[in-house]
Amino acid sequence: MSTPASTRVIDRLKTDLSFQISVDTDSLPLGLAVAEAALGAGVDLVEMGTPLLKTEGVKHVVPAFRARFPDALLLADMKTMDGGGFEARSVFEGGGNIIDFLAIAGEASARNICVVRDEYRRANPELPRLVFADILLPHQGPADTAIEVALRMLDAGVDGIGAHLQLDARRADPSLFHSSYLADTVAAVHQRVGAVASVQVVGGLYLEQAIALARAGLRAFVISGNLGLPDAQARYTSPPAEIREHIAAFIAGVRAAV
Repeated sequence: MSTPASTRVIDRLKTDLSFQISVDTDSLPLGLAVAEAALGAGVDLVEMGTPLLKTEGVKHVVPAFRARFPDALLLADMKTMDGGGFEARSVFEGGGNIIDFLAIAGEASARNICVVRDEYRRANPELPRLVFADILLPHQGPADTAIEVALRMLDAGVDGIGAHLQLDARRADPSLFHSSYLADTVAAVHQRVGAVASVQVVGGLYLEQAIALARAGLRAFVISGNLGLPDAQARYTSPPAEIREHIAAFIAGVRAAV
């Protein structure tokens, strides 16, 4: 089932440019500060990152973000591999809008998470509740494989797809980060399913890559710790004004290109 509130968000993410900040810090106070700076720079979604959720705990982080940012769209990047319904319940109960799980967990996990999503949609139709499946690259590549995974996830009921170049993989092989691998894969996925689902691109994305993808039709971009700069340096401890400046420049650059 869907609701008008959820459908509005899904439609907006498919058609309008959107920008998400990955808050991959290891402490809640720093995470809240990064999120506040990112919202001030114009991001549309705040991602409570996996390191933050695991270090500080879902039942601690999600309500704290909801209390601090009552009107923000909050996504929990759970990287769920099993027990999806249980984890989804924790996210939605704490006030999260979106749960992101690993597509490699399979259709059973996807369906279980969507069952819980629908339960919360029925309980409060005014709140958007969404499920995103994260296709992990290069493990679920190349493009043909990623497309097949995306189609299976959509058949299982998810609302959005992410193509995610794994952090460990791009650190082990820096050429992946600077190659066209991520862009080519996510563009192929978007061409196949972009008419029916949001397709996010994730994984140390920098401005030049994002501009090329936006011109190819992509609309949903995730800003990692490099804050859109062409390196792998995490900048979460930078001064808030500097974080805002980098993110605002990324958003402005992508918007100017389309």
